[in-house]
Amino acid sequence: MKKRMNIALCVGMLDAEISLAICEGALKAASKTDANLFILPVGIINEKLRPNDEEWFRYNYQYNSLYSCLKLKSFDAVIMEYGVITSLLEHGEKTAFLKEPGDVPILLLAGAEEGYHSITIDNKAGIRQAVGHLAKLHGCRKVGFVSGPRTNQDANERLAAFREAVREYGLDDSESLITYGDFTEFYPEITEALIKANPGIEAIVYANDQMAASGYTALKNMNLIPGKDILITGYDDSRFCIMMDPHLTSARVDSGEMGYRAVMACEDLIKGRYTDEQVASRLVVRESCGCDSVNTAARITDDIEQRSGDELISFLAREMIEEFFNYFYDSEEKEKVTGMIKGYFEYYFGMVQPDGSLRIDEVTLEEEYRKYISLNKKGYISLETLFLIDQIMYRYLSKRVSDVTMCIRLTEIITILRERYTSSVRAGNLLSIEQNKTNETILANITRDMLLIQFQDESKRYETVITKLQLMGFASACIFMYENGIVNDGTNRWCMPDKLYIKGSFDRDKVKMYSESDGKIGCGDIFSDKYMPKDRRFDMLVIPLFSGEIQYGLLLIETGLDSFKMVQRAACQISVSMEAINIIKEQKEIKKELEANLAKSIAANKMLDEMSRIDPMTGVANRRGFFMTIREILKNPQNYGKKAVAIYADMDNLKIVNDEFGHDEGDFSIKTIATILSESFRSSDVVGRMGGDEFALFAIISKNSCSDKIKARIQKSMKEFNDKSDKPYYVNISMGVHEFTVDDTVDFEQVLTKADAQLYIEKKEKKKRICIYKSASS
Repeated sequence: MKKRMNIALCVGMLDAEISLAICEGALKAASKTDANLFILPVGIINEKLRPNDEEWFRYNYQYNSLYSCLKLKSFDAVIMEYGVITSLLEHGEKTAFLKEPGDVPILLLAGAEEGYHSITIDNKAGIRQAVGHLAKLHGCRKVGFVSGPRTNQDANERLAAFREAVREYGLDDSESLITYGDFTEFYPEITEALIKANPGIEAIVYANDQMAASGYTALKNMNLIPGKDILITGYDDSRFCIMMDPHLTSARVDSGEMGYRAVMACEDLIKGRYTDEQVASRLVVRESCGCDSVNTAARITDDIEQRSGDELISFLAREMIEEFFNYFYDSEEKEKVTGMIKGYFEYYFGMVQPDGSLRIDEVTLEEEYRKYISLNKKGYISLETLFLIDQIMYRYLSKRVSDVTMCIRLTEIITILRERYTSSVRAGNLLSIEQNKTNETILANITRDMLLIQFQDESKRYETVITKLQLMGFASACIFMYENGIVNDGTNRWCMPDKLYIKGSFDRDKVKMYSESDGKIGCGDIFSDKYMPKDRRFDMLVIPLFSGEIQYGLLLIETGLDSFKMVQRAACQISVSMEAINIIKEQKEIKKELEANLAKSIAANKMLDEMSRIDPMTGVANRRGFFMTIREILKNPQNYGKKAVAIYADMDNLKIVNDEFGHDEGDFSIKTIATILSESFRSSDVVGRMGGDEFALFAIISKNSCSDKIKARIQKSMKEFNDKSDKPYYVNISMGVHEFTVDDTVDFEQVLTKADAQLYIEKKEKKKRICIYKSASS
């Protein structure tokens, strides 16, 4: 069995009309050739370096990271929308850029480079026709041109074609009539400046349709009307041209055909037998150049007036295809569509009888019209254009029918059939809108559910994403994540990590979730058969998962063109959810760290507070600590009514000890007193040094206890110390004691004052005893 080709299609951005058209053509060809197509919207390389204030452009450079996928040697061929992707690179940079994927065959679109095969655009014909149309049909002499970037090959070719056409038709060739844009619709000020610099300018030719759209905005800002005050033409004939008001005249380049041809050519490219190709361009006239659809219908009608029979039908079918149709990419498809058009024309004109009457079989007419109108359903042509063709055909037919009544009847039937079809289109649109609403709800729930289960089993987080992607109707998908978010600021070329993790995948109803241990893979396995659908060919859109400057991984989804935007939205939801989860995780870690620091701070403050309450010399409470502790005890209602004692004490003869034996001995004496007092009381009692050699004590005592017993206990401890001490002095204290009952009215400072008064009395008594002792001795 022949192995399917794996083809990588690198385009600019998925919101660009040309890129989408290339994708559409490539998808059709991949289906026809049974190839697997990987679509990588790599953006514009070095877009980060382009001066840009627009918020929506700021992180577009993240898509550049997808280019690194080409180095993984997973693809048999690479197709590249080269003209757009490299539009900001200089020539030397482009050469280096093309060498990065290695030896994989590369086919360039809308741009050429020596040593590489390409499909280019005939830029000259479309521009020449636009300038000629404005000059000959509308009499314009002063025509401006908005070119693309100077580094873009297509832009340069279109500018050269414009200069040549201006000379050919003898128009104003002032350099001020030429300006430069960036192929986007976001800078109407470029057109405004062009108009202001060139009073009397009659028309502007744009190098692409997006810039022409910005021209519409500019004219509106200046109160000018496109197609009347200033004529406008675009380039590429994007699908939105017929949605603009007025409809945009544009040089048609079938970008879809370019994508189709590229995929069809891949087998020859791989085998080295491919020959470069060129896609033609031609002008499609609409209202923005000053023409209108009625004039177009009249012109075509005039062209067919002298024709009849098979010649008429063949000419008209060919004219319809050349003038109005788009999006068929090979001869078989073109022949099929031509046959459908001819079949309808043959029946339509066959209703005219030789005698000038009109024979209408309403059933057959309806059947033929349904076949004809299906061309819109299949995407070949717009409804508006189909109705315009109806108008052309009716103009021709009505001139050959003598019965006006039958002509009116034909008009009525066609009108009814149109209305039926447009009603079905509206119904389909409503259904599509409802499905989009459902998908929007599912998308919103991705973020909700990922956040709700953020700290459960990680696989559950990705399982909810997989489930929602299935609900949205995607055929298969894979989610790959980097080990950690990686900063990509766009200033250096992205390099994919060697390892990453597949978190989950599904193929229709088969779901596979991966743990961290079995999900770790090499980056070269991302596009391997192991994770891709095996029973069929597929079209896989590859989207980077990023938020701001952080890259999280890759999302691969099997999908069609209509769902590209939904895939981007899903990727955005996953990325934003990852950012939120990381922020929450960081916040929790910060909170945990703050809580730990707070606990340390509280402990340190508690230690400092305790230190601020402790006398450093003695280890008992200092004055502040003593009173703070006492206040806490006295405030406790459980202590109300209990008997308590307050003692105020100081050392006897500290001055003598200091003078005779030194201050170190004085300090020793104070510390000894503190130790004896602490050991004489319970741990629940409070001992404090008030300063110098003064101490205060507080204790809750039993009703049977008395102050004399307490004093005796302290004095006994003093005696025991002195008896054992080898110091040449005694350590003694004098004490004043006051008993009281605890209640909420107690003023402890007054209580201590009373104890101090008792101390004074005791010291006085001691001095008396000393004096009496001295007198007796003498």
